[in-house]
Amino acid sequence: MQSTKNLSQKSIESLRTATLFEVLNDDQLEVILQNSRQITLTEGAYLFQQGDAMEDIFLCVSGYLKLFRLTDKGTEKVIDIVGPGVSFAESVMFMQGRCYPVHSVALKQAVVVAIRASSYLEIMRSSVDLCFNLMADMSRRTHWLLNEVDRLTLHNATFRLVTYLLQTHQPKSRLIRLDLPKHIIASRLSIKPETLSRILKRLSDQGYIAMQEDHIEILELSALEEIIKI
Repeated sequence: MQSTKNLSQKSIESLRTATLFEVLNDDQLEVILQNSRQITLTEGAYLFQQGDAMEDIFLCVSGYLKLFRLTDKGTEKVIDIVGPGVSFAESVMFMQGRCYPVHSVALKQAVVVAIRASSYLEIMRSSVDLCFNLMADMSRRTHWLLNEVDRLTLHNATFRLVTYLLQTHQPKSRLIRLDLPKHIIASRLSIKPETLSRILKRLSDQGYIAMQEDHIEILELSALEEIIKI
């Protein structure tokens, strides 16, 4: 892990447009920039581990990071996959004990901006707009998590995978780039890797999708949408 106080132009622009920071005025943004550092992670490198004391909140600039927990048996459960433009760990600012509740590791080389949490909280105390912006963002995530619980507990593996495909595909091209290893996607969906492969093959055999080395193409969108109708 390489850390530097010098932020790239891409990192600065990512901060300007991220939900957590888009309402900041120039002076407030300057405070954030002065209390931020850029971290470059190689594939497999940890950003933080479960139980570490929280000092920073983070914004992913490039690459992907896996947020996961380990069960008592040592089994890994992926909680979320963080990609470019997504902030994370901000909810920890309001948790008792302020320790990261998950591990965070780079799935491939990633660039992350670490923002000193105390600086963000200080600005929040003087900015109603920032408070409401953060509340709106956390409400959206809570809604997403509730839907995720429904998908993982009330629906079968095919429903979960098809939902993932429909949420991930690019509408104009109907392509899904396989930026993440299949076993990571399987863990994220609480599906065994072999089950994931079996469902993908069945959908391919049915003519609903076409499998390629680095992407999946959706051929029959309406047929997939029919699978997840409730």
